[in-house]
Amino acid sequence: MPDNSKEKKRSKKLWIVVLLLSLLLLLGGAVVYSLINPWWAEPLDPSDYHTKTPSLTAPTIPTESDAPTTSDTEPVSDAVSTAAPTTDTEAPLPDNPVNFAPLKEINEDVYAWLYLPMEPEKPAIDLPILQPGPEDDINYYLHHDINRRYLFAGCLYTQPVNSMDFSDRVTVIYGHNMLNGTMFSNLPVFRNSKFFEEHEYFYIYTPGHILTYRIAAAIQFDKRHILNCFDFSDDQVYMNWIENYIVHPRTMVRNYRSDLEITVDDKLVILSTCLERGASRYLIEGVLISDELTN
Repeated sequence: MPDNSKEKKRSKKLWIVVLLLSLLLLLGGAVVYSLINPWWAEPLDPSDYHTKTPSLTAPTIPTESDAPTTSDTEPVSDAVSTAAPTTDTEAPLPDNPVNFAPLKEINEDVYAWLYLPMEPEKPAIDLPILQPGPEDDINYYLHHDINRRYLFAGCLYTQPVNSMDFSDRVTVIYGHNMLNGTMFSNLPVFRNSKFFEEHEYFYIYTPGHILTYRIAAAIQFDKRHILNCFDFSDDQVYMNWIENYIVHPRTMVRNYRSDLEITVDDKLVILSTCLERGASRYLIEGVLISDELTN
């Protein structure tokens, strides 16, 4: 007769091994998920912010009839020099597209909002801009969301070297090139010359202002830290940047508007994201052409 006791022992050992393997698989899955999830987790949807701001209106996009224009006889620098905030006492100020009060309640580090139309090829970039305070690392929002929770995608942000009124000659806004299509992942579509020609403007909203920028160039750049490597307070350094990286960019990956005349009086905002796993950067460079006061 077969030894039932041995069979039972063998069966019991088999079930223990299966149970242990199952537990190991579950534990391994949890560890892998915890490692991968921050790379793929969605940042907060911009519509979440909009629902917290009942007075939010659609972004103001210039039409062909009222959009700023430039030519060889009408340089951008002239447009900027006459674009100082003015008010018409007979006309009410427009409403600001963003109500910043609820955003400030979420996080005081929110100080501006970027709107970059990219339709129909890509969704618009429609996100808040933050700047870390003195108690935080200058790249704190590289991997933290608006609620100050860890998130690999982070936020759009500037470093404290830039002022928060966009009065600097050059302001750099950083954002991740995410695999899931969020943040600044769509910026490289500007490598397409047709897309570049058809998408000329982006907008930055701050409390009381709508700043309109014309996209002057979209280029691939090396991995140097722009604001650390270039002293833009020096007129010659600034003009060299304009000549070498905007007007006639010295890179094979480039689109630029050769009709622009940019001077040391102009102000730039650069949208910067990574390419080639951080080996280089892709830059969208906009020149300020309008500063409109709002309610």
